[in-house]
Amino acid sequence: MNARGDTPITREELGQQSAELAALRRMLAASEGTFSFSIAVCNRPSLRDYLVSKLREECPSIAVVEIDKEVTDILDLVSRSITGMNNAGIFIIGIEKLLPSDQKEHKVLQVLNATRESWRSHFSCPVVFWLPEYAATLLSVHAHDLWSWLSHSFEFISEQATASLGTLDTYAGDIMSAGRLDADQKRFRIAELEQRIDDAGAPPKPQLAQHVLIWLNELAYIYKTIGELDKAEEMHKKSLEIGEKLGLLKSTAASYGNLGLIYETRGQLDKAEEMHKKSLEIAEKLGLQEVMASEYGNLGITYRDRGQLDKAEEMHNKSLEINKKLGRLEGMAKQYGNLGVVYQDRHELDKAEEMLKKTLEIAEKLGLQEVIACVYGNLGITYRDRGQLDKAEEMLNKSLEIEKKLGRLEGIADDYGNLGVIYQMRGELDKAEEMFREGLKIDEKLGILEGIASQYGDLGAIYKERGDKKKAGEFWEKARDLYKRIGMPHMVKKVQGWIEGLEETRKSEDRSQKSEGESEE
Repeated sequence: MNARGDTPITREELGQQSAELAALRRMLAASEGTFSFSIAVCNRPSLRDYLVSKLREECPSIAVVEIDKEVTDILDLVSRSITGMNNAGIFIIGIEKLLPSDQKEHKVLQVLNATRESWRSHFSCPVVFWLPEYAATLLSVHAHDLWSWLSHSFEFISEQATASLGTLDTYAGDIMSAGRLDADQKRFRIAELEQRIDDAGAPPKPQLAQHVLIWLNELAYIYKTIGELDKAEEMHKKSLEIGEKLGLLKSTAASYGNLGLIYETRGQLDKAEEMHKKSLEIAEKLGLQEVMASEYGNLGITYRDRGQLDKAEEMHNKSLEINKKLGRLEGMAKQYGNLGVVYQDRHELDKAEEMLKKTLEIAEKLGLQEVIACVYGNLGITYRDRGQLDKAEEMLNKSLEIEKKLGRLEGIADDYGNLGVIYQMRGELDKAEEMFREGLKIDEKLGILEGIASQYGDLGAIYKERGDKKKAGEFWEKARDLYKRIGMPHMVKKVQGWIEGLEETRKSEDRSQKSEGESEE
């Protein structure tokens, strides 16, 4: 991929990164069984590792050789590392560790150049060197003969992704557009934003501080959508630090609110409420109506998770009122959806469906894929609660399809759990358990305590239906203890009721067995 002059990377150009990945796939397929030499330029190790793992998932016979120690002969290392003969390709990563940028001569590249002919005789498959830009330049200069054999060059994130050119990106901070990106495009965008932030310096140059705050916010949002909550929290804390240092109250309020969302997702409800109230206090002081609307809505979610449904409804209605006044369709859509979930929890299913359909209408109009997925998921729960299982399954599968495309792990876990409940209601217990365990795996990876507790509760119900009361009790005790830790007393009470019900059943069975024994005597 060639450099693109002085044009900064925009979201539209992320499609070119996806096209570059597709071209790499085509090269591997076309060169199968034949030696070829290519390079893949990528400055961000995290993006490189993601792309390599993705390609290996699609084609497990790709071999990866990582250079993790000082060597002089790369060919010798690769030859000793490759055991099989039927590789679809060989990816070599970590060469930059052997190439300090402050050295004038690089013996390892001289040896690499001298072994050019041997590469062809050793390997009958594509060989791809994954390199940062500076290392690719050194390779072209110090291994010129090998470089002349270069058949393909792939570039993931252009050298134009710098802080200065990033200031011209009119799409920066456009969360709505970021939500539409598929999983691969999100990874490309992450790499681009990280490259800009690094280039801006730490602390950022004064003239770049406002731009860095925008990039950090978008970066944190994307990290949150793909389930990397620790990274998202780190970005929001960096934003908070910059905002407080520069006295930027609006930015500070946004950072508190965003941290609240992270804690909300993890199930740390007291911490979430604290952050949202700090944000709201600043917003009310400054008269920031949009921020106030967001924080009322976020507090509503916190209260709903605690089972305080009246308080939650009050907050969502306050948010909805401000969003209507401001004409913010996206904000209105979210609050209609939030109210729909409150009505679901109250089992007011007609009202819930009405709210969710209002959300869906706006979300489809604006192209809000993440919101659309959530609405389908919630409609699935509504239809399930009515006993319309086929319709519920259809909605949840629609939601799952979108969530997988977006790479939104939290949503995928929710959909697995809800599909599991449908299969359980149909008596398909093995299928239900499979869904619950898939959801649990993701929730454990993300550290979403409420999700873990929910999956434990559902798995307990499966084992109860199978007659395995011991295992059911173990899962429910785990769920109860987690709900206590999160601060969800209504769920603690509910699960404790299940546990006590199991104990009563056990005692009743014991009495029955004893009575039968006495009758026989």
